[in-house]
Amino acid sequence: MRQKTACLLAVLTTSLALGAVGVGASTPAGADEFTISQDTLRTGWDPNEPGLTPAQVSSSQFGLRFSTAVDGQVYAQPLVVGGTVVTATEKDQVYGIDATTGAIHWSRRLGTPWAAANIGCGDLTPDIGVTGTPVYDPATNAVYVTAKTDHPDGAHPAWFLHALDPATGAERSGWPVRIHGAPSNDPTRHFDSFTAAQRPGLLLLGGRVYAGFGSYCDKGPYVGYVASVDTRTRAENLWATESSSGHGEAGIWQSGGGLVSDGPGRIFFATGNGQTPSAVPGDHPPGRLSESVVRLGVSADGSMHARDFFSPVNAPALDHSDGDLGSGGPLGLPSVPFGASAAHPHLLVEVGKDGRVFLLDRDHLGGRGQGPGGSDAVLGVTGPFQGVWGHPAAYGGQGGIVYEISSRGRLRALAFGLDASGNPGLRWAGVSSESFGYTSGSPVVTSDGTEPESATVWSEATDGGNGAHGRLRAYDAVPSGGRLRLLFSAPIGRTSKFAVPATSGGRVYVGTRDGRLLAFGLPTGAALLGASTDFGDVAVGSARTVDITVKATRTVTITGVSATGGSFTAAPAGLPRVLTAGRTYTVPVTFAPATAGPASGLLTFTSNLASFSFGLTGYGTKPGFTAFPNRLDFGQIATGTKQTLGLSFTNTGTAPERVTATSAPHAPFSAPGLAAADGLTVQPKQSVTVDVTYAPTVASGGDTGSLGVTGPDGTATVLLSGSAVQGAPHLTITPATTAYGSVPVGSSKALTFDIANTGNIPLTIMKAAPPAAPFVVGNPVSEGRVLAPGEVVHQLVAFSPTATGPFTGSYQVTANDGQGPQTETLTGTGSTAR
Repeated sequence: MRQKTACLLAVLTTSLALGAVGVGASTPAGADEFTISQDTLRTGWDPNEPGLTPAQVSSSQFGLRFSTAVDGQVYAQPLVVGGTVVTATEKDQVYGIDATTGAIHWSRRLGTPWAAANIGCGDLTPDIGVTGTPVYDPATNAVYVTAKTDHPDGAHPAWFLHALDPATGAERSGWPVRIHGAPSNDPTRHFDSFTAAQRPGLLLLGGRVYAGFGSYCDKGPYVGYVASVDTRTRAENLWATESSSGHGEAGIWQSGGGLVSDGPGRIFFATGNGQTPSAVPGDHPPGRLSESVVRLGVSADGSMHARDFFSPVNAPALDHSDGDLGSGGPLGLPSVPFGASAAHPHLLVEVGKDGRVFLLDRDHLGGRGQGPGGSDAVLGVTGPFQGVWGHPAAYGGQGGIVYEISSRGRLRALAFGLDASGNPGLRWAGVSSESFGYTSGSPVVTSDGTEPESATVWSEATDGGNGAHGRLRAYDAVPSGGRLRLLFSAPIGRTSKFAVPATSGGRVYVGTRDGRLLAFGLPTGAALLGASTDFGDVAVGSARTVDITVKATRTVTITGVSATGGSFTAAPAGLPRVLTAGRTYTVPVTFAPATAGPASGLLTFTSNLASFSFGLTGYGTKPGFTAFPNRLDFGQIATGTKQTLGLSFTNTGTAPERVTATSAPHAPFSAPGLAAADGLTVQPKQSVTVDVTYAPTVASGGDTGSLGVTGPDGTATVLLSGSAVQGAPHLTITPATTAYGSVPVGSSKALTFDIANTGNIPLTIMKAAPPAAPFVVGNPVSEGRVLAPGEVVHQLVAFSPTATGPFTGSYQVTANDGQGPQTETLTGTGSTAR
């Protein structure tokens, strides 16, 4: 066989030259954060934060620096502009807060917020004001904010785009601009401010601000809109996701994720349920674009036109079950390192409620049903895992990693790589030990600009839909042994739904549902100074020792030194040691890798003042191929479905390694791309990615298999396992109506109804839309929750009337059982107090 040479990306160890955020990145190299998730690709990656490395975050001095009270819930991500944290609330209040001290420099009221009770949706209560994340424009020195304001009758609210000076809060002359009118692609669908919800983060592109709109609890009539306003002329344009006859829908909400752009005139977003698009090529988008990733083109006059789209083949089922593809916001992957494929240099990741991670080509999204045999024309599908309400983040170091947080799941790392044919793919690389409840936020990444980089993944976690027991968590960005190591966790009160933290200047800023802006970081003036240490390549079974020195900035007593990470050990001597300012202490540290591949750890000095940590990295070499991971467990899935997971075979030696043979798994497992690796030459620390699919057709107590790659130095084998069950889930709600009878005004009565899975396989709750006041749900059932066969949720709802008269509410639940939405009707009468 003719030898082939791999031109593949190093999935596990190649580092990225910092600052190359990629095409379309809008945030400058400075510390400020002008838009949601850092840039217009929505990578969430802040590549210049030396104060937020794993070592810094692990210090005992890292913690809460200030907590500032604001009026209203903070759903929008804070922005950082020129040392001011711009924070907007659901009370239609915007604040300019000092980024260092937390002092409020200014505040501005944009109007009277709208009451959620007007539309009867309990997703966001009690007030609706500013929900989508604003955007800052350096050209006009203005922060652009969308705000919903009330009308005295509650039935005629309005959406406005405001333009505020970040230093003073003053409004630009001629602003705000009211969002209204009809979309250019369907003049019959006038913008309806009553049902329209503005959840996605705003996009600044080409001198225009773009906002996406969806609905509240699918209350109709509604349609998805993209609205734009020219920052100079204030000219408006509208475009609708459903432009043909029918009931509309296909909202753009993305759990708060921002509209994406990778360059002039190109906008990407994802939609929810509505009218299924036709099975047509991507470059011929139909007028109905539910359950789709859409690329809009913007003309010179500001008008918008759909240019490309992708929608899964099973879009009709997603529409019926409220399985929104658009519960997740798109992530554009930066060109370095994710543009390594010559055929597909511009990539996009999309994952929604059904948990499949789609890898798409931004230049050719794929249409619907355009793959072989009418399948999805995508570059890859990983999963399904649990559903995602949020958007992934991307990190360009370590060859490229994508992070996602599943509802009632875990933080997951997917490593990027190329297969034997040079096609891009994502493979499972690691997960957190900790789980994340429904409404937990989306991840962001900070790195320090060194070579090799040290990076941290940040996220906000909660127990469930009410935001209780919120915590800010930080993880080492590089998985070790299939795990993402928790570095830091601190309470933050009640988290806002799907919240995204902001990072800037060594601080992490968090807005909360209980009306606070929190800032986390290190205090100034550390007592011990040091640097991260890279041990380089060390053969498995051998060791390398390096002397590491720290320097005191003031008098400090070192009482202990320890190394973490498994492969690192420290040998301190002469402790305790008192250092005065300018004096140093040196400790020998040994790296002795027991397994092949990258390793990271921390060297921690404990003292009378605090603990101080410094990063340790190295690479364990071993001739031949090493599989990452060496075992894939697909868990239990239903017959007739399938799950795809990825893995990589890495040359962990120091010389090129040739694949001399491959061994494929047997059914119901398959790895169709594996054979292409036969004869491939893989360079040191480079990898070839392989997708493995488990597709059982009959029930089984357990299926097992294996696959392998052989070279001159031996065979790397991956063990496979999974099990299958035959049957169906079934959602049952009893009773159909909950009647509270007469309840005195000012008092409350609580009753329960049951949400059950009466089928024989697990059932997933795809949508749970609770009612609004006077019906109160303290802890709504979580979207994404999986109910085992026979499992019952006793949903508690209180009726708390504030006025006399009859009231009716509804609690809508949709599952993946094909029945569509089911509604629990709630009735009660407010009576005069006894």
